[in-house]
Amino acid sequence: MKPLSDIEIKNLLSRLYWDVHVDPEQLYRLLKGEIEVIGHVDILNLYYRMLMTFDWYTILRIVPNNKLGDLLSDLVLAKIRFKDLKEKFLYARQVILQ
Repeated sequence: MKPLSDIEIKNLLSRLYWDVHVDPEQLYRLLKGEIEVIGHVDILNLYYRMLMTFDWYTILRIVPNNKLGDLLSDLVLAKIRFKDLKEKFLYARQVILQ
């Protein structure tokens, strides 16, 4: 799978917060761990929005492999209201973290 460029990642991240203005550059810095929060947006909120918006293969191209456990943490998955979707991510976590 071809990795995305920084510009492509920022463009995708800018689509996550269509309802409020959040600077894509700041979202990218949050994703990379350079900052901890942007207003009301923290990494858990960013991960949740990614899971609810992007397909799995896009997420794999954005989130580094060493952060997939964080992406699929109980704190993030607890925010998902749809049982079938939550179960799919729990299964993905089980497979990835073996």
